[in-house]
Amino acid sequence: MKERKKGKGQIIIIVIMILLMVASFVSMFQGYYLAAFVFFGILLAIMSFIGSRAAIDNRVYLHTKNHHNNTRW
Repeated sequence: MKERKKGKGQIIIIVIMILLMVASFVSMFQGYYLAAFVFFGILLAIMSFIGSRAAIDNRVYLHTKNHHNNTRW
């Protein structure tokens, strides 16, 4: 059940990121530069959060894997 919620959350975030990218480019080409800047800033903030979260998850995985391998009994 938890995996299904995680998958839906990932799909929703991907759709939001694509919509923000499209909105940024469309508003930039129409001349609304401030709106494009705001949309692109939100997109970068989401991407930064996802990247830092993935890095933390990788570190935790490696730490638990090494700890599990070092405790033999």
